[in-house]
Amino acid sequence: MSRELTKIEIKKREIKKVLWITLFLNLFVAILKIFVGLDYGYLSLTSSGLESMFDGASNILGLISITLAFRPADSDHNYGHFKYENIGGILLAILLFYSSTQIALETFSIFKGQKEEAIFGLVPLISILVSMSVSLYVSFYEGRKGRELGSKILISDSKHTLGDFVISIAVLISIICSYWHIRWVDVGVGLLVSFYLIYLAIQVFRDNLPELLDESASIDKDLLIEIEKINGVIDVHKFRSRGNENSVFIDCHLHLNENLSLVEAHSVGKEVENVIRNRHQDEFQKMDITIHYEPFDETHKDHSR
Repeated sequence: MSRELTKIEIKKREIKKVLWITLFLNLFVAILKIFVGLDYGYLSLTSSGLESMFDGASNILGLISITLAFRPADSDHNYGHFKYENIGGILLAILLFYSSTQIALETFSIFKGQKEEAIFGLVPLISILVSMSVSLYVSFYEGRKGRELGSKILISDSKHTLGDFVISIAVLISIICSYWHIRWVDVGVGLLVSFYLIYLAIQVFRDNLPELLDESASIDKDLLIEIEKINGVIDVHKFRSRGNENSVFIDCHLHLNENLSLVEAHSVGKEVENVIRNRHQDEFQKMDITIHYEPFDETHKDHSR
């Protein structure tokens, strides 16, 4: 048990380290783009800076949710607190929707002639190139660590940051076009930012909502066949699973030979549990397995498989 808790603590510490690093990088990029965008009148650069600011906000949200998600199970939360990480992802999606709305409103104000034309300069060019470099590094670093650690919030946030890099390419084009006073590109990129944030929000929702609704965990289809090959097991009944890479809960009913003693039935159950753990030990950080024993009854056999 202590070894399992140690693994969780190490993972928690690693995820926090990644979030702190990316937080400072995102805030640096956001402040740079917002300051230069406002000073030189670029909607595309300012909106991209706001998007980067929400990258930083998502890192802060991630730190909070990870701290809560890795708290051990208690009397009020018997299954642990791992869903806090999914809730963090959902809140991040809501922030993305909000930021996309703000950028769209800013774009409409330009159409009404309430904003002055952007001023071309070397500073906006340098700021967006620096931003692109940082965003690309953060996205690949956060995505790689997210896959290594099995962290939904790191993976979700890496997709968001990659979107920042893609948007920055369009911002770079709009800045270059402003040299020839082609302003519609700046406005178009502002709208592009808005629509892209909506797309990212939908993706983050799709990544996190199924686990909040207890969608079945990813279990090997051949597992049940392997279990039924164990001596004494006649059928696997009501096999259910839910959870994610951090924590998965599995329960099933075993139809056993009715002549087995309770001790023998328990021995068979332990063998089944070991098969499940060995087959998925690299996929889930924690497995909670509950097995119910029943004497074989043809009327209860699971014919759905």
